[in-house]
Amino acid sequence: MIRHLFKLIWNRKKSNFLLITEIFFSFMVLFAVLSFVFYNYCNYTKPLGFDHQDVWQLTLRTNSDSTAQNRLIQEQLLQRVKSFDEVEHVSLSNSNVPFAFSMMTNSLSYGSNKEVQANVYDVQDDFKDVMKLQLQQGRWFGPQDDASRHRPIVINLMLKQKLFGEEEAIGKLIPINDSTNYTVIGVMDYYRAYSEFNAEEPAFFSRINLQQNEHALWSSLLIRVKPGTGVAFEEKMVRELSRIAQNWTLEVTTLEKMRKSKARLTLVPMIALGLVCGFLIFNVALGLFGVLWHNINRRHSEIGLRRALGASSAQIYRQFIGEVLVLATFGLLLGVVFAIQLPLLEVMQVESVVYISALFAAVGLIYLLTALCAFYPSRQAAAIQPAVALHEE
Repeated sequence: MIRHLFKLIWNRKKSNFLLITEIFFSFMVLFAVLSFVFYNYCNYTKPLGFDHQDVWQLTLRTNSDSTAQNRLIQEQLLQRVKSFDEVEHVSLSNSNVPFAFSMMTNSLSYGSNKEVQANVYDVQDDFKDVMKLQLQQGRWFGPQDDASRHRPIVINLMLKQKLFGEEEAIGKLIPINDSTNYTVIGVMDYYRAYSEFNAEEPAFFSRINLQQNEHALWSSLLIRVKPGTGVAFEEKMVRELSRIAQNWTLEVTTLEKMRKSKARLTLVPMIALGLVCGFLIFNVALGLFGVLWHNINRRHSEIGLRRALGASSAQIYRQFIGEVLVLATFGLLLGVVFAIQLPLLEVMQVESVVYISALFAAVGLIYLLTALCAFYPSRQAAAIQPAVALHEE
């Protein structure tokens, strides 16, 4: 049967070549879209490493050039926010808070591992309670770090693996310059702050010490409020803080709103690509259906002769379904050869499981598509009576 199918396909190789080409390009488009979807879904299922619920961001922007005055106002704002009954924990931070459109990076080197790029987060001691962080090893920042000879940092597990491999990270010194070092005091599992759809990246936290950083200003204040705190408190807080910082611009938003805004940047392109891919696949399906219908109408004499020689309706049905699946296999084999190169070459540093999952899903969908397109024409071919077909000839 298979040998007979190959012979039939070879005899109509010119028309079948177009079908194979359509299936090949349909597979490649579907594979690309599914890879994008699986990549984002795989990242979405991984833990963020923090709890953003009931956390607000207060953005601080000064209109004054007086550093000393601005620093004093900043400390007054910090103390006033801490004094509200609705507030549980507060921490100063740079603009790269979770789900913000801001990133800060630095390169670290240790031993043979040179220039490892990592995201940098400047935070206060209360940041751990604000974001409810969990440490895997070591400890978080505390008052004992005030007298430290080196600048304490807490790193995530990915940065630990890139810098130290299987070595113990706690207590390691990472040079900043000739006279200053970072000292690792803690390691946490995850911290994916940019987006819930982004992959884990190397990151570390640096401690904000208001006594040592006398001339520094930070643009964000992260506030964990009590559950159920709403707009009424937001208005009250901004009103009272505006009296302290009269020439400052104060803006409040929630990390949940920022998360939704960031998620749309991924979901909208994903939906758009899905619609485009669906439209292309639909057009390919119409083309396949039309070609199969045309081929069957041209082969009435062949079908009638086979029926006259004793072939059953089921055998005719299986023949046409088999022809389409063999054609799909030719197109898919060519597509798989191209697609398998991505996980082998580790393109874009994406996990191989993403490409493999997308590959199998695309193959399954193409087989399903071709089988559905061939279903009705094949039933029509199987229903042809030999006397009618031969009489037409």
